[in-house]
Amino acid sequence: MSAEPIFRENPSRKILFLLSFLSLISLSKTNDLQSLLKFKTSLRNSNTNVFNTWTPNQNSICNFTGITCNSDQTVKEINLSQQNLSGTLPLDAICSLQSIEKLSLGSNSLYGIVTEELSNCTKLQYLDLGMNSFAGKFPDLSSLTQLKFLNLNHSGFSGQFPWKSLENLTSLEFLSLGDNPFDWSPFPLEILNLHKLYRVYLTNSSLEGEIPEGIGNLTLLQNLELSYNQLSGKIPEGITKLKNLWQLELYSNQLSGKFPNGLGNLTNLINFDASTNSLEGDISEIKYLTKLVSLQLFENKFSGEIPIELGEFKSLTNLSLYTNKLTGSIPLNIGSYGNFTYIDVSENFLTGSIPPNMCKNGKMSELLMLQNKFTGGLPENYANCLSLNRLRVNNNSLSGKIPAGIWSLPNLSIIDLTMNQFEGPLSDNVGEAKSLAQLFLSHNQFSGELPATISESTSLVDIELVANQFSGEIPATIGNLKKLSNLHLENNLFSGTIPESLGSCVSLSDINLAGNLFSGKIPASIGSLRSLNSLNLSHNELSGKFQ
Repeated sequence: MSAEPIFRENPSRKILFLLSFLSLISLSKTNDLQSLLKFKTSLRNSNTNVFNTWTPNQNSICNFTGITCNSDQTVKEINLSQQNLSGTLPLDAICSLQSIEKLSLGSNSLYGIVTEELSNCTKLQYLDLGMNSFAGKFPDLSSLTQLKFLNLNHSGFSGQFPWKSLENLTSLEFLSLGDNPFDWSPFPLEILNLHKLYRVYLTNSSLEGEIPEGIGNLTLLQNLELSYNQLSGKIPEGITKLKNLWQLELYSNQLSGKFPNGLGNLTNLINFDASTNSLEGDISEIKYLTKLVSLQLFENKFSGEIPIELGEFKSLTNLSLYTNKLTGSIPLNIGSYGNFTYIDVSENFLTGSIPPNMCKNGKMSELLMLQNKFTGGLPENYANCLSLNRLRVNNNSLSGKIPAGIWSLPNLSIIDLTMNQFEGPLSDNVGEAKSLAQLFLSHNQFSGELPATISESTSLVDIELVANQFSGEIPATIGNLKKLSNLHLENNLFSGTIPESLGSCVSLSDINLAGNLFSGKIPASIGSLRSLNSLNLSHNELSGKFQ
């Protein structure tokens, strides 16, 4: 029987292989160093200290600020977002980094074109060039098949985007291309096959035509933003399959028709904005979206009633339904839960009373309910709403006295109660309203004197009290209102003399005191108002000449 051959490893061959391997590593590290130094040179005019560590005498390129290495000390990541970088992008150098997987340069001041050499970065998984100042077309992406994250938003790219090349990026999870002046194109169907996407941001991306039904294929989507385009037609029923969505933004398009059946399936929605379109029909599907924090449906053609269920939404903080054709009342419990901050239901046909608890948690800043058919008074609760910044309920059928505390709210910048049937006085505590810039009370039934304390509201720019039953004199201290631009007191019962101090309101441009019972001489000081454009003192009992 013959013996089996014995194979012995040649020690010299093993050593030679090891030396060759180490030589390759050393060469790769040297090449990476040269590439990084070239990258630094192209950005030499940047106002940043980030490159202070980028010197050839460093022990390792892995100690360079913003650089992450592999175990073999080759460059894996460049992380230099928000570092005040300025210059052009040397992709020939960057893509010669054979192990680079992440290039993050967002929110800088990079400019110039992004060259075709990007196609050599075949191992890239993460690419962020967003918020820069590039120019020209963006190159083909077909070879970047391992890409998971792509952010190019608001970076100045133009021309036709290479939508076709997206079909190769089947690992893509994050796609953000918005706010670039691309050439107009239909919704890119290539996206519909990228089943791993969880975010799509294509706002202001020059898209036109219909949103395809196939959008429902992207079942992992959590965030879909398609606003500020020219998308038309109906919201596709396919969207109702995206049950993981927490944000859906479709505003400022040309969408029409009714909400698709099954919109209520999107029970994870937190933010929904379909405003400024031509959508119509009722909004009853909204009642199922119980996790909503923000609902924006303004400037459409919606009709019918606001679902009463909205009053029980525990997380709702923002509700904007203005300029529609909605009828019925607002759910009385709305805003009773959570940190409700904002409501605008103006320009509808809504009736009933103002819900009393929208500032229950002291967070509401804006109450905008103008041009409806609301009745009743302002709820007493709002006298304690210290957070309130804007109160506008003009053009309704509201009545009664204003809760005294409303006049003195410290953050209130506008009170607009015009064209209602409110009555009673303007309270003395109005002087505590240090932020009040606009006081609009015209066409009501207010009465009593203009309190002298109004002169302490030194932020006032506009006072309009037209067509009420105010009486008495204009306070002599009114000259303290140095920012006052418009003073409209016409068609009331004011009397006495016009105070000389009115000439100290140096910003006045428009004065109308017509249709009152003023007497005596016209103050000479009014003639010294340099900004005055309009003065109407007619239908009073004044004497003397105006100079």
